Amino acid sequence: MTSISREPAEATRRTIWQSLDHSARLFGERDAVVYQNTHVTYAELRHQVNKLAAGLLSAGIKPGDHVAIVFPLTPEWIYVHYALASMGAIVAPVNYNYKGDEIRWVLERGDVAAVIAADAYLNLNFLELLKSADLALERGEVHSERFPAIKRMFVLDSTEKGGPYSLRTLLDHEPSQSEMARLEEIRAGQTADDPCYVLFTSGSTARPKSAFLPHRAVCGVGYYMARSCAMDENDRFLSMLTTFHIGGVVPCIHMPHSVGAASVLVGGFDPAVVLETIERERCTVSGGFDTMFTKIMGHPAFKTTDVSSLRRAFCACTPSYYDRLQAVFNFDLLAMTYGTTEGSSSVCLVMPEDTDPEARRNSNGRPHPGVEIRIVDPETGNSVPPGTPGEICFRGWDRFLKYYKMPEETAASIDAEGFVHMGDYGWLDEQGYLYYRGRYKMMVKTGGENVSQREVEIFLEDNIPSVEFAQVVGVPDEVWNEAVVAFVQLRARIGATPEEIREQCRGKIAGFKIPKHVFILEASEWPLLAVGRPDKHTLRRMAMERLGRADLV
Repeated sequence: MTSISREPAEATRRTIWQSLDHSARLFGERDAVVYQNTHVTYAELRHQVNKLAAGLLSAGIKPGDHVAIVFPLTPEWIYVHYALASMGAIVAPVNYNYKGDEIRWVLERGDVAAVIAADAYLNLNFLELLKSADLALERGEVHSERFPAIKRMFVLDSTEKGGPYSLRTLLDHEPSQSEMARLEEIRAGQTADDPCYVLFTSGSTARPKSAFLPHRAVCGVGYYMARSCAMDENDRFLSMLTTFHIGGVVPCIHMPHSVGAASVLVGGFDPAVVLETIERERCTVSGGFDTMFTKIMGHPAFKTTDVSSLRRAFCACTPSYYDRLQAVFNFDLLAMTYGTTEGSSSVCLVMPEDTDPEARRNSNGRPHPGVEIRIVDPETGNSVPPGTPGEICFRGWDRFLKYYKMPEETAASIDAEGFVHMGDYGWLDEQGYLYYRGRYKMMVKTGGENVSQREVEIFLEDNIPSVEFAQVVGVPDEVWNEAVVAFVQLRARIGATPEEIREQCRGKIAGFKIPKHVFILEASEWPLLAVGRPDKHTLRRMAMERLGRADLV
């Protein structure tokens, strides 16, 4: 089945500079960025971006250069984002949880010509992190045998340190008339189809892939995410997703900025800081992964913090977790979504006009206008009827351009008709709502049957009274080939043993889908990826260790 949507919005035809300029003209004196005691209006943001872009041009960065950035969630990250994109450079964020070899892969595969980094944040030393890839990566002119393409490195110091390679110096740069004329010329020549980001995917099964994203996708998806939460210029968006993930770039910057709302930054995800920020800034909208909300709700300060201002959010979660969020926060709107890096953060969203409570709770919404979803049989490639599971494929203005310098991977992911094949499992209903239920590679092959991990997670949360949150993995098993294993968090004041949970499954789900082993975790024990999702690789290792099979890890 194929789901085709309506005419896309004007935001899908804008460059990142046009998007900022548009919002600055409409909302000039409103807060655009808030961080601790710092408040930056849209007019000030545009002025700061002009200064920084001109400073970077004068310092030798050229249109088309690929620039690696390493930043926490601070205002300077947003300045750098807009400045680089508006001067025609390609932004290559570095995951600051990576180690030496992983960073080398990003810098080499991304064809990086310059680096801009904060020196540190809390206990994270970004400069030492970069040196783990190559000792030659220091502020100033770079002479690296390993990375000959990298010519210069700029640093945002925690102190007031200056100099030509200090980001603070560039932020204070006053553009000349000729520099502004050059900037205007570059911006006038940009199109919404031009690339602006090379983002490296999680690399769960292989080396991270280098998704090349266009301006139109970043701007357009941000607009539709704001629509899903009925946002306007009066909103204050709590930005808590990571800077090196598409989930940070689009929701944390372009979602609020597309409608003139404020992006309220927290530096880095810390439940205590998040709670304090919501209360202090009266944040009205946010979004993130289910495990992030679990950690927020499980923090000791949650019960004493006023979070009543938070009225709307987006999340990709199970129906039962949707119910839990609604019970705790009583959101006016909670928008379910389905997205990927290759789809620029979101391909589908539940919108305010989608009033059917079951569609809001169970589905991942319908595709954005101008985006097409097709469900195909992964064996034959043929489309399947409504309600029939298959591989989720999509195409449209939000699609990535290619995997940069990875032609074989690009050819394997984008078919002749322009549809992206992500290996995701789900179906469309008669109304065009998408139901995502996991990844084909996250199937557990047990006793000759394929079991969707996501399906079992949804079942446990929806049907077992004691289970509040569940994550399922497969582990090697001599009898079954793979065994279904569940990690669960129990509801408050409802106790249950692993065997009682397994017994409550009987007769409600096929026997081969019932977890062979159940492990109980507290809220603070869930391992998370840097982007906030549950770390299934760590859960799988934990399961094998608890089952005495650590030698197979």
